[in-house]
Amino acid sequence: MLTNKQIKLINSLHSKKGRKENDLFLVEGEKSLLELVKSDFKVDFFLLNEVHVSLADQISQQSKAPIYFLDPESIQKLSTLVNNQIGLAVVHQKKFPPFIIQDRYTIVLDGIRDPGNLGTIIRICDWYGFKQLVLSEDCTEFYNPKVIISTMGSFSRIEFTYVDLPTFFKEHQEYKKIGAVLNGVNIHHYQFPDKGFIILGNESNGIREEIMESLDERITIPAFGEAESLNVGISTAIIADNLKRFILS
Repeated sequence: MLTNKQIKLINSLHSKKGRKENDLFLVEGEKSLLELVKSDFKVDFFLLNEVHVSLADQISQQSKAPIYFLDPESIQKLSTLVNNQIGLAVVHQKKFPPFIIQDRYTIVLDGIRDPGNLGTIIRICDWYGFKQLVLSEDCTEFYNPKVIISTMGSFSRIEFTYVDLPTFFKEHQEYKKIGAVLNGVNIHHYQFPDKGFIILGNESNGIREEIMESLDERITIPAFGEAESLNVGISTAIIADNLKRFILS
C-alpha cells in the first residue's frame, strides 16, 4: 500500500527543488512508462491504475520495482498532467560519466526555456539518431515533467550535459560551431564540414551575442512565405534532416 511518505515524495517531485533534493523525477503516462522499463533508468516504484492490469503485467515483466495500485481519481491528483489516470513512476536521475563527444555532429542549445520545446528537441534528436545533447546552463531542466512527457519516451535514450558554452567550445575547438540564424547561408546549399556543433538559440532572442561572436559559420532555413520565424523544435528537425542527408550522401 502506498504510504503517506511516498505520497509526499511524489508531490515534492512536482517542483524543481524537490527533484534536485531527492535526485528523482516523475515519468507519467502509458507510452512513457513502457519506454521507461526498456531503459536502464532505476525506478523507485510505479503507481498504476488498478483497472489497467495488462499495463501492470507488461511492466512487471521488465522491471522488479514495486507496483502500487490506486483508483484513477487518486492518480490524477498526484499527477502533474491535466489528464493522467493511467499511472506514473518515481525514477532516479541518471548519473552520466564525464561527457565525451561521440559523434561527428552534436546539437547544442543556447537558452531554451520552454519545456515543450526542449522535449520536442529531445524527441527529434532520438528520431535522427543523435545520442547526445549539450545545453547551456540556463536551459530549462531536462527532468521537468513537461519536458519528459513531451519526449514521448525519448528522454531514456539521450545523454545530456549542462555547460558554460564558451568554456565548452574552447575545449572542443576541433568542432565547427554552426549557428542557426536568420541571415546565414541557405541550408539547401550549405556544405557541412566534417564535424561540428549545430547551435540553436532562445525562442525569443535567438543565439546570444557572446555565442554569436564565436560562431565559425551561420546557416538559415529559407522562407518561402510570410511567417516571421519558425519554432525552435521545427528548426531543429529541418536542420537535422538536411544534415543527415548530407552525411548519408
